[in-house]
Amino acid sequence: MNFFDQFRTGLRNLRRQKLRTSLTIFAIVIGAVSVTVMLSLVTSTKSFLVSSAEKIGMDTRVIVTGTPGLSYRDSQWNSPDGSEKKIDPAVLAAIKTIDKVQSATLYVNNGMFESFTVDNQELTMKQVGVEGYTPNGTIRHILVAGSELSEDSVGSGVLISSDLASHLGFKGKESALIGKSISLRYRKDSGPSDALKPDEVGKIVGVTASDNGSRLSVDLDWAVSFQTMPNPQNNQNPQMQNQSQIDRNGYSSIWVSVDQKKNVDNVLSEIKKLGFGAAAGKEEIDSQSTAFTIIGAILGGIGAIALLVAAIGVINTMVMATLERTREIGIMRAIGATKKTIRRLFRVEAGVLGCAGGLFGVMLSYGVAIGLNQILNKQLANSGIADRNIVSISPQIAVTVLFITTMIGMIAGSLPARRAANMDPVEALRYE
Repeated sequence: MNFFDQFRTGLRNLRRQKLRTSLTIFAIVIGAVSVTVMLSLVTSTKSFLVSSAEKIGMDTRVIVTGTPGLSYRDSQWNSPDGSEKKIDPAVLAAIKTIDKVQSATLYVNNGMFESFTVDNQELTMKQVGVEGYTPNGTIRHILVAGSELSEDSVGSGVLISSDLASHLGFKGKESALIGKSISLRYRKDSGPSDALKPDEVGKIVGVTASDNGSRLSVDLDWAVSFQTMPNPQNNQNPQMQNQSQIDRNGYSSIWVSVDQKKNVDNVLSEIKKLGFGAAAGKEEIDSQSTAFTIIGAILGGIGAIALLVAAIGVINTMVMATLERTREIGIMRAIGATKKTIRRLFRVEAGVLGCAGGLFGVMLSYGVAIGLNQILNKQLANSGIADRNIVSISPQIAVTVLFITTMIGMIAGSLPARRAANMDPVEALRYE
């Protein structure tokens, strides 16, 4: 009896007990769907995050601060208070001389504003940052509408994040914000009440995806001017008339773009030799990837439990089949079927159960993926991210799950198969 004959015999035997076979396959389907969807969701999300990070150059980015030991995330929001090593143009010049550094810019975080106004709609600046940098390509964003800051927009151009655009009532129509005037109002506690500067007025040139918090972005020189406040207490000395936090404490950080990802570690080492803190974006990417790998392992384990339960169902089905077909087994042995043939017949039959459950499970998983994408697409749209249908089931995962369920069926069927093969032909023929 060749494999094709065994396969055909297995199908015929499974049709004898349609309800029991269907329930067993259904159990395998649940396990297959669990493993397929969970692994696909994790791997797709991980791939999406890594791809998004690479689009903005995060994988080749290094952030330099005056405080060694800061993580990449903390470095992004660093606010110098004068206690750390000072970041200034001289440090920028030194870093630009490091081999493999493609470009770099001084960077400032600004907290001098209490609100901003667009189209007579005012939003408070609570938990909203204003960043400033040189628009030389070192810092890039995922754009929802408009364009990046450029030399043409120096001194007036503003990038606004998509979540702020939503709060302004421009959700789904962010492009309508391009060219609109935006007014930034200084905080009342940013200086003496009689020394407050007038509102800063600019023009929105682009809307960014809210991948890095709620932020407004402007060019560096303009951002530096925000932090220079009049000081009427020093009217007697014109040279002391202005106070600048930048002059006192230095810039927040320096953002560096390395030519290739493989050279990031060397650049990090050279920067740290200068006595400054340095954190690489690829470290954050690797950290997130590791987290998703762990999550994937946990979810895969949960799916494996479901498959284990399904394997128990396969064992039960095949044991029952052995008992029901005792006389049939005795006849097959009596006419010359070997123990090996009997074992293989039952294993193939169990493998058919696993293969059918895996096949239906993978097919159902594609439907689940479509449903998940519908939900996630709305979330992505709300965040102003243009990517869609990020959950995908790769052929590798589908084939792997199908192979695993088939093997689980065959392994689970090994015990009943051995039991059937070891039956005494004479006793089997006498079985009623």
